[in-house]
Amino acid sequence: MSQMNIPFDANNFTGGPITNRYMPLAVGNTWVYSDSDGSIDTVIVTNQAITIDGVQCVVVSDIVMKDGKATEITKDYFAQDKAGNVWYFGEDTKEFLPSGGVSTEGTWRAGVNNAMPGIIMLANPAEGNSYFEEHAANVAEDQAKVLTAKTSAAVPFGKFKNNVLETRNFSALSPGDIEFKFYAPGIGSVLEVDADGNLQRLVSFNGQTSNEALVQAMASFGGGQSGLAQGHATPDQENTNLDRVLAAHNQHA
Repeated sequence: MSQMNIPFDANNFTGGPITNRYMPLAVGNTWVYSDSDGSIDTVIVTNQAITIDGVQCVVVSDIVMKDGKATEITKDYFAQDKAGNVWYFGEDTKEFLPSGGVSTEGTWRAGVNNAMPGIIMLANPAEGNSYFEEHAANVAEDQAKVLTAKTSAAVPFGKFKNNVLETRNFSALSPGDIEFKFYAPGIGSVLEVDADGNLQRLVSFNGQTSNEALVQAMASFGGGQSGLAQGHATPDQENTNLDRVLAAHNQHA
């Protein structure tokens, strides 16, 4: 495993748009995901910016709804360095508890209480690369390891063939809480699977729900249609993918 230790330097950021092919955070980009528990997760790149630890960051809104009510509202802060790595500068999160209270557990900000920004997506992820996504001791210490950049994924939005980046995500704070995340070029996150088999699957991107939009996005990143299998995922295809991921989890646990 190759641990990536990229030094943080506020002068290595220009404040420009985030164009990483696995995390294209252009203003207005919107992803809608369905979760296994019936929740709907909507992620929107806002036109807001915030300066954290000397770096201008993009503000991304993440709202989880269930049964018509918001269960979690988060603002995440990202910036891309000159090499194309996307850094994570913190989050402000509110979870609405069944008791009626609000939890802000997991909230952190780079530069506060010795927290440091982490890497959320490498410019050129390679198999075996490992990196910290968060550096907030005892609050947020998520890590990721690149498993492959050539896997496939099938979700309601469409099927992606042989060009999907897969990472294994984990944290020392919750050793058994392991996730596998899948990113498609030009789209971003399309699928997340946790150790219990819960899924978060991409339903729509920028208001479109068909592969037509996906093809257009892929083409804009030079991928054309070669990496895309047309048509929607079947339950058997999704179950096969889930079984493979869970088997990998058991192997690495």
